[in-house]
Amino acid sequence: MTEDVESDCCCRGFWFWAAIIFAFLTVLWNIRGPGYYVKGIYYSLALTLGGLIGGLLAVPRGRSTNNHYLIFRIFRYFCLPLRLNIEYKHADILARDEPCIIIANHQSALDVWAMTHVWPENCIVMLKSSLKWLPGFNLCAYVCESIFINRFSKEKSHKTVDQTLEIIVKKKRKVFMYPEGTRNAKPELLPFKKGAFILAKQAKISLIPIAFSSHKFFYEHEKTRFDSNGHILAEVMEPVPYDKFDSIDDLAAYCRTLIQAKREELDRELMETWYKGQKLE
Repeated sequence: MTEDVESDCCCRGFWFWAAIIFAFLTVLWNIRGPGYYVKGIYYSLALTLGGLIGGLLAVPRGRSTNNHYLIFRIFRYFCLPLRLNIEYKHADILARDEPCIIIANHQSALDVWAMTHVWPENCIVMLKSSLKWLPGFNLCAYVCESIFINRFSKEKSHKTVDQTLEIIVKKKRKVFMYPEGTRNAKPELLPFKKGAFILAKQAKISLIPIAFSSHKFFYEHEKTRFDSNGHILAEVMEPVPYDKFDSIDDLAAYCRTLIQAKREELDRELMETWYKGQKLE
């Protein structure tokens, strides 16, 4: 009898403190500054758990690009408390049954969430090799046949590009890449790295640019700001032929100009609708 009472007290004590902690985090969630860190940690957990749970559920199905959709659904479910919103235009362009290189601007970790809404069938992503060690994420990358590239070794990166080229040709895959090479929240896009454009020319396939609007309306790392109900616009643009320019540099610069101009257009649209009157720095 005494043991039952002690067990019941311990159980009540656990739920009492759990409720206190939950209430405390809920308060912090809505305060600018502390809320940035709480939401950031929560988003990281959502990414990890979504990848881990989705990856484990996908294991019996074997490695397949179709596993993306299962994992994305679980990840987006975990992200619901963040109340993120996205509108995308012309996603039907990505539904065309032909291989291509998909390129997009890269701003923050939130790009993963935005990317899941425009993801086409038979698509893989090229990831930096350091992500191999991120729990959960590495498992989902494996079951989805993602490709890891070592950016710090020319020999290894060239080998990866050759393997990717072979996959594109044999399986008619689409490849999703961020040609800036790193996150960049500034108004001006970084110069595009050549990998995506070399790959397009060697495989003789088109590039499809996607522009995502700025996150600065609701998310700013420098100001520790992460507002709920953030809104993102995305637009898929018409394919750019691999042979539009003889020079890889000219092809990269042209695609960068397209995405830059479209992102600025999407930002203006957001400022006139969802964020009317808010100044974008």
